[in-house]
Amino acid sequence: MNGSDDYTTGPHDPRVHFWCGLIFGAVVGTWIGWNIFTGRLGMAAVGGAGASAMAFSCRRWGDRAWHWVLSRLDWFP
Repeated sequence: MNGSDDYTTGPHDPRVHFWCGLIFGAVVGTWIGWNIFTGRLGMAAVGGAGASAMAFSCRRWGDRAWHWVLSRLDWFP
C-alpha cells in the first residue's frame, strides 16, 4: 500500500462527508431545538438548519470541518 492509498492521507468521497454531516447535524440540531423550543415546528426548523449547515460544511471542507466541530465539543483532542 502506498501513501495515497492510506486511509488517513488518501482521498475521501465528498458524498460520504455530506451524508454523515447531514445526519450528525440533524441529530444535534434537533436536540438543540428540543431544548430551546416547546413546539415541534421550532425543533424541526433548528434541526433542518443544523443539518443543512453541517452537511454543507462537511462536503466543502471534509475532515477539517469534522476536526473543528469535534474539537469544540471536547470529543476530539
